[in-house]
Amino acid sequence: MKFKTSKKIDKWVENHRKQGCVSHATAGEQFVYDFLPSGIVTVITVKCLICGKELTDYVD
Repeated sequence: MKFKTSKKIDKWVENHRKQGCVSHATAGEQFVYDFLPSGIVTVITVKCLICGKELTDYVD
């Protein structure tokens, strides 16, 4: 199974970085993505490791 992020998630990540929340880690790690597939939709959650903000989207 191949997991893809939604446009809503991608836009949120881009805007979140533009607002000044940027990782200074060596490898640049900043976000954790969780994918929860069900028979009806896939639940995608992205969480910022720096400030703790997160967004959840549902993709069918």
